[in-house]
Amino acid sequence: MSPAGHTASTGVEQVSVRYPDGTRALRDVTLLAAPGEAVAVIGPSGGGKSTLLRVIAGLTPVSAGRVFIRGERPVDDPGRRNVAMVYEESHLVPFLDVARNISFPLDVRHVPKERVRQEVERQAQRLKLSSVLRRRPATLSAGEASQVGIGRAMVRQPSVFLLDEPLAHVDAGERVWLRHQIRDAVRDAGVTTFWVTHDQEEALSLGDRVAVLVDGQVVQVATPAELYARPSTTFVADFVGAAPIGLLPARLLSSAGMAAYDVGGHILPTWAPVPAELRADGSRSLQLGIRPEDVHECPLPDHGTLTGLVTAVQHTGRYAYVTIMLGEHQLTGRFDGRTDARIGTFVTVGLDVARVHVFDARTGQALSHPKIA
Repeated sequence: MSPAGHTASTGVEQVSVRYPDGTRALRDVTLLAAPGEAVAVIGPSGGGKSTLLRVIAGLTPVSAGRVFIRGERPVDDPGRRNVAMVYEESHLVPFLDVARNISFPLDVRHVPKERVRQEVERQAQRLKLSSVLRRRPATLSAGEASQVGIGRAMVRQPSVFLLDEPLAHVDAGERVWLRHQIRDAVRDAGVTTFWVTHDQEEALSLGDRVAVLVDGQVVQVATPAELYARPSTTFVADFVGAAPIGLLPARLLSSAGMAAYDVGGHILPTWAPVPAELRADGSRSLQLGIRPEDVHECPLPDHGTLTGLVTAVQHTGRYAYVTIMLGEHQLTGRFDGRTDARIGTFVTVGLDVARVHVFDARTGQALSHPKIA
């Protein structure tokens, strides 16, 4: 029986995994990918990301729920699921050259040599490995070894591709280039892919959708743009983004239907009506989420500005990310790279209040987001 509304989907539906010691690794997880879709899975360590891949591969049994591969319930034997996995370590055969490492899954199946040669050439072209086909693994960089491991997995023409931190050991400079090579190769192959990573930048650049997995539960699944623009919780808001989101306690004020926020006695007007999501209970405690691009440096204090102590400055060229302490709370602003802000000095900032995200201070759940232009 296929998952409802997803006749050719791959993934899990209402899956839970409980280990013999009582640990719940996955809790009622549903995550289904459409044919050819790439889903990136991110979250903190121990959240269940690798367990999810192992469940799809058939390496970890489920306590409840169902697994689907191309809309069908797969056999229990992992070796017959036609699933390809790539881990942090490529585990290449050291005495075989790159070409033989890529062809290994075909060689053990006694695939005709001409077809093997064609498949190896195709993967080498996809992954830009043609120049290293005669080299041994010991002579490869970490990035090249990762590419070979991926080529070896793809040559099998799997039904689903499972990547578990394949670039973890690759240098930062090489990783950026390599992730685009792998993304293009996977899309060219048209194979449904689940990519587990700790690197949220990697997830946002690789996934058609991104799933955030925390404590064995999926807290949000969305496109990269939607995940950034409409995070479902304060955790997601803080986890996703090049710099941390600022979270400030606030109270909603309303005058003639227009909204303002009281932040530590500072009144920040929005010059807009009270968001519909906040009208039912205007007395609840709130947290305002402010992205760095919505915090700007002001020359002098004024109505609606905040002043805080600079604790960190990170220059990135055109911009400088400046971390400010406002009492016990931290805010990061994206300033002009020529800013005079220095650690230990005070700066005054203005907020684009119309761009704030509003969360319930007790539950962390999102209540209101700025409209996407």
